[in-house]
Amino acid sequence: MRERVAERSYFFRQWVRAPLATAAMFPSSDALAIGVVRSVAPAMAPVVELGPGTGAVTRRLVEKGLREDQLVLIECNRHFAAQLRASFPGARLVEGMAHEVGDMTFDSPPGVVVSGLPLMSMPNEAVEATLRAAFKVLKPGGYVVQFTYAPRCPVNRSVRERLSLESKLQELVWRNFPPARVYQLRRKGE
Repeated sequence: MRERVAERSYFFRQWVRAPLATAAMFPSSDALAIGVVRSVAPAMAPVVELGPGTGAVTRRLVEKGLREDQLVLIECNRHFAAQLRASFPGARLVEGMAHEVGDMTFDSPPGVVVSGLPLMSMPNEAVEATLRAAFKVLKPGGYVVQFTYAPRCPVNRSVRERLSLESKLQELVWRNFPPARVYQLRRKGE
C-alpha cells in the first residue's frame, strides 16, 4: 500500500510539472490496468507499450506471463523512463516519442500495442502519426489497445477513416477514477 501511495505521489508531481504531457493526475488503477491487458496474451509477444508512465500496466503484462525481454516500453518523460528502467531492467526501454516506434526493428512483429497516451489532448496530426507508426510495425491481425476517460473513442472518426481503422469498446472500467473505457483499434477487414 505504501508503494502505491508513493507511486501516486510521484505521478502527481510529474503531472504538475508537465500537465499536457502527462495528462492524468494519477497512474492507472489496478482495475484499469487489468482491463487494458485483458485481451493480451504471451503468444502476442513482443508487446509494445506506449506511454507506460510508472508501469501500472507493465506490471500487469508481466503478471499475465510476458517476460520483461518481450516488452518494448516507449516513454518520453525521462523521470518515468528512469523509474521504468529500474523496475523492469529486462525490458527494451526507448526514451522517446511514441511515433518513433515506426522506425524500430523487431525480431518478430508485435501482436499488440498497448497505449496509455493522452490521445484526447494531442493534435489529430500527432495521433495519426502515432497510430500510423504503430500499425506499420504490428503483424497482420495485430491491434492497438487504448484507454480513455472520455465517453467516446479517443481517436476521432476522420483519423480512423484515413487510416482505415475500426474501433471496438473492449471494456468499461467503473472501478477507476474517473471511470475509463478501453478500446481496441484494428485495421478494417482484419
